[in-house]
Amino acid sequence: MADALALIAAPACACDGEGTIRAANAALVELAGGALEGRPLVSLFCPRTAAEMAVEIRLSLSGERRWDGLIEHGTTGRPVEVRAKPFPAGGATFVFGDVLTFGDGQAALRGRLLEQAAVVEHAPVGIAVTLPDLVKSCNPRMAEMLGYAPEELINHSPAQVFATRAHYEAFIGEAVLVLTTGSLFEKSEVPLRRRDGSTIWCRIRAKAVDMSAREAGTVWIVEDVTEARQALTEIQSIMTNATIGIFFTRARTITRYNHCFGSMFGYAPGEALGCSTRMLYADDAAFDDMGRTAYGVLGQGGSFKTETTMVRRDGTRMWVNMIGYAVNPEELGTGTMIWMIEDRTGQKAAEESLRNALLENQAILDNAVLGIAVVEKGRTLHCNRKMEELFGHQGGSIEGLPVRELYPDDAGWIAARDQTRRDFEAGRVHMAEYELVRRDGKRFWARLSGRPFDMADRGGRSVWLIDDVTAQREAADALRRARDELEVRVQERTAELQAEIVERRQAEARVHHMAYHDALTGLPNRALLSDRLDRTLLAAQRDGAKLALLFIDLDRFKTINDSLGHLAGDHLLKEVAQRLCRVVRASDTVARLGGDEFVVLVPGVRVPEECSHVGDKIIEALAAPVEFEGHSLHISPSIGICLYPDDGADAAGLMRKADAAMYYAKAAGRNNYQYYAEPMNAAAARHFEMETRLRGALLREEFVLFYQPIVGVQDGRVHGLEVLLRWRHPEQGLVAPDDFIPILEENGLIVPVGEWVIRRACEQAMAWQRAGLPALPLAVNLSARQFMHRGLIQSIRAIVDDTGIDPGLLEFEITETALMQHGGQTLETLGQIYRMGIRLSIDDFGTGYSSLAYLKRFPVRKIKIDRAFVRDLETSSEDQAIVAAIMALAGSLGMAVVAEGVENEAQLALLRRHGCQYAQGYLFARPVDAAAVPVLLD
Repeated sequence: MADALALIAAPACACDGEGTIRAANAALVELAGGALEGRPLVSLFCPRTAAEMAVEIRLSLSGERRWDGLIEHGTTGRPVEVRAKPFPAGGATFVFGDVLTFGDGQAALRGRLLEQAAVVEHAPVGIAVTLPDLVKSCNPRMAEMLGYAPEELINHSPAQVFATRAHYEAFIGEAVLVLTTGSLFEKSEVPLRRRDGSTIWCRIRAKAVDMSAREAGTVWIVEDVTEARQALTEIQSIMTNATIGIFFTRARTITRYNHCFGSMFGYAPGEALGCSTRMLYADDAAFDDMGRTAYGVLGQGGSFKTETTMVRRDGTRMWVNMIGYAVNPEELGTGTMIWMIEDRTGQKAAEESLRNALLENQAILDNAVLGIAVVEKGRTLHCNRKMEELFGHQGGSIEGLPVRELYPDDAGWIAARDQTRRDFEAGRVHMAEYELVRRDGKRFWARLSGRPFDMADRGGRSVWLIDDVTAQREAADALRRARDELEVRVQERTAELQAEIVERRQAEARVHHMAYHDALTGLPNRALLSDRLDRTLLAAQRDGAKLALLFIDLDRFKTINDSLGHLAGDHLLKEVAQRLCRVVRASDTVARLGGDEFVVLVPGVRVPEECSHVGDKIIEALAAPVEFEGHSLHISPSIGICLYPDDGADAAGLMRKADAAMYYAKAAGRNNYQYYAEPMNAAAARHFEMETRLRGALLREEFVLFYQPIVGVQDGRVHGLEVLLRWRHPEQGLVAPDDFIPILEENGLIVPVGEWVIRRACEQAMAWQRAGLPALPLAVNLSARQFMHRGLIQSIRAIVDDTGIDPGLLEFEITETALMQHGGQTLETLGQIYRMGIRLSIDDFGTGYSSLAYLKRFPVRKIKIDRAFVRDLETSSEDQAIVAAIMALAGSLGMAVVAEGVENEAQLALLRRHGCQYAQGYLFARPVDAAAVPVLLD
């Protein structure tokens, strides 16, 4: 072998199958600078290329190859061309290119190789050369990006930097399709896996080194785009989630917009792309004017801000705040503009409403019958015209005037100032009468009422009301002279009035008691039960205790009530109430919700078995028959039991679950009790079915209106009609309102259904008028939820305008409970309805709780006595006293009264004697549909 190598002029050697030199000629020994036998061939090359050279040497042992390398020589190394040919029995010969003489070309080649190596070594992007499923070489940046050392990547499969082998093979398959055509393969985003398992997103470009030699490999350029991709994702997220409209334009054409912009203007995603921004303006003039104004500002490098009107896709206008930026102010005509839009239509409307309110308030102040002034630091800041008239000033001359000049002397001024300071410091309104002086020197007496604007700053600005009471004081002197004469008469009348006062107080106490107790049984009603349940829940939460709720429904009560009459049913309910009270503890609450439904609230439950004991006692107590007019009435209870906190944490949830358990007890054969459990959905399922059916009842036109006449008690004439809602169920026929209206209240459907009732009733009234029937007022019930709906006033106004009905023919009935829920808001809503000309009445009066302080302020002209007080009117002295008290209260407040549920002449006669103006009930007519009303009126 050595003799054969000596015949080769170029440096050459022979290696075994492990890449170890077994023989070398003199030229290679001289080039390497020492003996070579036994040394690894890879040791001849520069260390920084050793890994790459090791790959080439290994490949050369299995087939002929040719490559370039750097032989370690001095400090720089020498470039050589290596040609290899394997032996059949293993090993190979390696011949190194002509390096005996180095000319200018070889020096230049060496320089270029060194330059290229330096570029690759310090490149800011990852660079790698691969052979099939093998990394031939890579630069430090490539290894750094992936979290490896270079030697951990070289001579290993690239698959280790992909999430899975399948991902790697799919990627390589995609690249090979491009690379085999000689083209540049490029992919903008490829997920790779770092050594620590985290993901890095890269932009990858690749090119085959030599299309004619697959062994030359492929060069890969890898750039980390993780941060850029994250930034792009964040920008897209901002666009998507922004609460303002954002859109991009080029040459006033929309190139991009976010979801908020589309929703704001009514465009679907992508629908407005490529469209001119002209479509956002009402006309060409507005479009052109905006272009001149905005681009003039943007051209100077600033941002453009304005408030203007724009139009939606459907043509409606809206007020917007618009801000614009030019990406490059030097490219206004062709560059990209960014615009941000905020819808201010609601704010503009609110500002206009506020401005109108201020004007209205000023008008009220200017026309007030009292003098009104704002005072700060002893000077009058503002006042109304009446204030100027009182003091003889005009044209604002009183504004800025010291308050001292309104008093005739220092003593009066100092006394008033000191007393005012004491009242303000005590948090009281200052009210007193003082002698003041006009501009012309005339004195007069005035009643002053003042309070600070802010009670936290009692020495600051204050507001004063001034009323001239000179005439009243003169009248007071005359009254004092007559006082002695009146005292005698008062003493005579006092004895008479004392009895009347006692009687009235007793009636008022009974009315107050009725607000929280059931009129029939005297038990707590739903309102009082709700209050006690809330208080008991708070105590249980605080003490970590349990409580139980027993929902009781009397089995087959309706059968007894319908067959033997209301008197038998009422007697039975009273007896049941008494028996329930006898079997529970004094700390427990027995309440009647209505009809045949009772609830027992049991606080301080230690174990559920205690509830079973209460249930057994109730069943036993109701097992004995009830005797009534020769009949033995048998009744049994179905009881549903739920526990706090096991079954729920709030009052509404506990009531609902106890009710569900009660239905389950009925389904289990009645006369038993059941604890609440999740599968108890029988009653809930029916409730759900009815609620589901109700959701489409309005669209399917299943609701109908019935009308019941309101008759004058004295003349018997029809003075109006009450509008009643009925549901014509396709399978069940007419459904009673008590069965479906609570569901409408619960799920909020009462608002659209209630609006339909008002509109349909108005349309029917106008149809009757066109048919020649007399115009009669219509009384329409407003539910509590409908009454508190913020769109109620707008809806009523639209219905009146659309139908053309005289607002004076409309009367809204509202329960007193609904009126008292939100005092201030109630007054505002009632005031708006009243100002439309629509009349207002209180429905079911006496069943809720009315604050007389609020009641006298409500613009209500009629109250309706609940049928519960009319049903036993001819036999119950208590009901007669309550009706008399209600009539007296209505008379003192100037209100008319309607009695509901009048069913016989005896009830009518008593109502007539008490001065009741109107009545309605089965005595006059049952509710009828619209077609029967003309016959009823004839």
